[in-house]
Amino acid sequence: FLYAGRSYLFNRLLAERVAEGSWNRAAVGDLLAFTDSRSFFLAGEEECRDARLAALDLHPTGPRWGEGDPPSGAGVLERELALAGSEPALCRWLAKAGMAHERRILRLPIQGLAWHYPEPDVLQLEFVLPAGCFATVVVREILDLVPTGQTENPCAY
Repeated sequence: FLYAGRSYLFNRLLAERVAEGSWNRAAVGDLLAFTDSRSFFLAGEEECRDARLAALDLHPTGPRWGEGDPPSGAGVLERELALAGSEPALCRWLAKAGMAHERRILRLPIQGLAWHYPEPDVLQLEFVLPAGCFATVVVREILDLVPTGQTENPCAY
């Protein structure tokens, strides 16, 4: 349940940033992390122009709530504290459980994407994800499934 609570808060913050179009770029005050790293650092003006952001090697992050305030800065901290303020009982529960504050990247860099049809009605996808990322999220974003009966083809996407 602890991880579900943390994921819920992370997903709410990510949804806000997706809605405003800021999920895929760094802002001053963001905490940045490399794709396969658990460490992070505070973004200033110079870090927001780092070419590694465009190369998908470096990413803005969102909070995985735990003890204490998030270490983000500027307006990013205000946004994250507002999120915590909207779910105070959940945040207190996570802190009391001894969860450490962690970060997760907001973007999902997919490597080695390939697909083929081993049978006419079977699509096989192959890709590599960073640790902690879920294939179901990728499949949901790649495919636009249409309920059976709305098309002549039984496997429409």
